[in-house]
Amino acid sequence: MAAESPWGKIARQAWADLQPFPGRIGLTWRVALLCALVSATAMMLKIPEASISCYLIIFLSKQDAVKNCIMALGVILMASTVVLLMIPIINVSIDSPAMRLAVMFFASYIFLFLSSATPLGEQAAIVGLVIAFIMTLVTMVPVGEVADKGLLMAWKMACMPMFLMILFNLLFGTPSQTLVRNRIVERLRCAADRIETQQASTAFNTLVSEGNDDSLQQMQIVKLLHLISTVRSRWLSGATETSYRILIIAEALPESLSRAARSNLAVELRQAADVIANDKCPVLQAAPEAAETGLQPLYVALHGLSQPDGGAAQPPRPRKIPLLAADAFSNPIHQRYALKTSAAAVLCYLIYTGMQWDGIHTAMITCYVAALGTTGETLRKLTLRIVGCLIGAAMGIFSLVFIMPHLSSVGGLMGLVFFGVLIGAWVSSGTERIYYAGVQIALAFLLTTLNGFGPSFDISQASNRIYGILLGIFVIYVIFTQFWPRSVINQVARQLNDVLDALSDLSTLSRQDQQLRTQAASTAYFALGQAEELLDMVPFEPSRLRASTDELKRVERIVEELNDLTSQLYMAEQDDGTIKERLQRLKSQLVTELENRRNRASSTYEGSPLDDGAYSDIERQLTRIERIVHVEKS
Repeated sequence: MAAESPWGKIARQAWADLQPFPGRIGLTWRVALLCALVSATAMMLKIPEASISCYLIIFLSKQDAVKNCIMALGVILMASTVVLLMIPIINVSIDSPAMRLAVMFFASYIFLFLSSATPLGEQAAIVGLVIAFIMTLVTMVPVGEVADKGLLMAWKMACMPMFLMILFNLLFGTPSQTLVRNRIVERLRCAADRIETQQASTAFNTLVSEGNDDSLQQMQIVKLLHLISTVRSRWLSGATETSYRILIIAEALPESLSRAARSNLAVELRQAADVIANDKCPVLQAAPEAAETGLQPLYVALHGLSQPDGGAAQPPRPRKIPLLAADAFSNPIHQRYALKTSAAAVLCYLIYTGMQWDGIHTAMITCYVAALGTTGETLRKLTLRIVGCLIGAAMGIFSLVFIMPHLSSVGGLMGLVFFGVLIGAWVSSGTERIYYAGVQIALAFLLTTLNGFGPSFDISQASNRIYGILLGIFVIYVIFTQFWPRSVINQVARQLNDVLDALSDLSTLSRQDQQLRTQAASTAYFALGQAEELLDMVPFEPSRLRASTDELKRVERIVEELNDLTSQLYMAEQDDGTIKERLQRLKSQLVTELENRRNRASSTYEGSPLDDGAYSDIERQLTRIERIVHVEKS
């Protein structure tokens, strides 16, 4: 629990996150090899800042080759547009340091705001970084060459790795349809284990909490690009929804089921998974008439996998994500995040230019890659980056002293980059809990070893870049803890708001609307998973921001109870609106209380036992939550 001795749990979780899982080795060697190719290309074409080019590869690469290509293409288009737009801006501001600072600040602010308030996310932040980097070139490139050589240099730095990323993924990447099929297989096997052992494993909880939207988005891309036949695409889309439905049903099965029934179900699920793993459609029988109570929905879902539509009567679609968040202009958190990060970047720029110490320019870059929404998120990310920076710097200095003197060609440097990035890529290919440490290991190693256009032996230049990273981390720490600090609890409140809205919708949907019910449950489980991850960040918060132990225990209990309520509502009949009304009342009080940080002293109040037979399971569960929150009945 986040409220009790969290550091031991964090250490154990970090060790578990470093263990191998299907696909991790493949992603790791692909990222390492691609970075080696990018570094060699940068050396041969004389493109500066090869370490930043490699960083873009590490930061953006995912398991899905199709998404990687689309994202790389998006970066190329945005970077090209930005470079073209920067030509007149640089011509106007080239003689005015104040104007250059203003351009750097406002451009960063706009794109960081977009990264917070739109689905662009990381891509928008990268564009902000490119613009800031271009403006710094004015002091590094001779005046007459800024508009051509300087901008071309920045464009090559951002776009060259993206071109190689597209080509590499087309040749060696794993396509979306394969990843979706593997995810269906994993869901069926985890559901079988959950049913047989009556215990939810970490893998099972992860699959449920990640929701279904990501897999459905992958299938939309597959259909749009016609990567497979229409028949196969239809089945995969349906099986994606059906397999997630099986996960939810497995979570909600009554504990009273006999061991024999559980064993038979597990066998059928594993057999179906084995057939699908071989890229075939399983042939399954309809539900047996003698099936125990509660098993009918699961047998219906399982039988649906043998149908041409994969068990989905209508083609499933992911939730529509608005181009702009509903609270983009009403909620100040987006503007404050952009303002704080932009101010940190400009401050770092002023520090190293004022000291005439361009070697620590990595301070400004660090600001763009280290900032997050809440203070706890940012400080956890900073902690991971400090640890990663020290490990990567140690690897780099070791390489400079003991390996680099024996290298005499770009090929040798490629090998060094491959093995150095391999370590960072292994870490970064894990969960979000350790992702940033892996990125920083690779980045610090690359910043230390890639200096110039060939093997480098300059330790002072390498150490300067490390000092820059640490300076950027310090500036971000000061700004994000002293100006408009945001507690993790405030962000948890936003996630619980989404959970209760999704459950309100779920309670009023008919059992016939399986697709909408599954989508609502997916939304609720995803938001609950996000809330649990946020609670893990509480130990990183400054004590003045951190919620009390009682408050944390109460919130964790609420998250746990809402998780159980989700599976019960999914299996229940359509409600007449009473439950929705109670959920909305619960939302109003809980979210307001958490956002205003009003802590209840008696947070463990449960009231009298709920053994009255007049209560249904859902009413009993909902009443427990209301008593924990102390909902005031109207």
